Amino acid sequence: MEASTVPLWLIAAPSVVAVVAIIAAEVRDYRRIKNEKETWLRDKRIEAYRKMLAATTQANTERDAVDELFAAYVEISLIASTDDIDRAADEVLILYFQTQEASDKIQRAPETTPASEYAQALNKATTARDRFLSLTRKELGIKGRTASFRALEGESPDE
Repeated sequence: MEASTVPLWLIAAPSVVAVVAIIAAEVRDYRRIKNEKETWLRDKRIEAYRKMLAATTQANTERDAVDELFAAYVEISLIASTDDIDRAADEVLILYFQTQEASDKIQRAPETTPASEYAQALNKATTARDRFLSLTRKELGIKGRTASFRALEGESPDE
């Protein structure tokens, strides 16, 4: 067979296959990296949300817990996926700070501070926390009020 009688496509086919394989590998790597980044961000969000929710258990009466709330809020403000979650986290921080102040005020002057002041502040803070929790559950795809953050991460092997 003479060189001039070999079809051009037959000569170029291996080069085309090589280019297609390289492009396919690049697309696969891009998708893998994108998925890893999304997974990492989701894990960081869950961690920050858990920190905030854990701090709310004592932030109504303890100043240190309000500081923990603030640290969690800073993380959330950097990685929140929506402005609604960021605003809800901010509201939780502010209202628990106000609740802690009301608690402190009752401790300092119980005879001049009505208990209803603390109760109202705590009610507002709890409502804000519940709204924040609802938004984060929606973002993370958790259905129902009984779902927990543990369900997102799976049970630990030692349980």
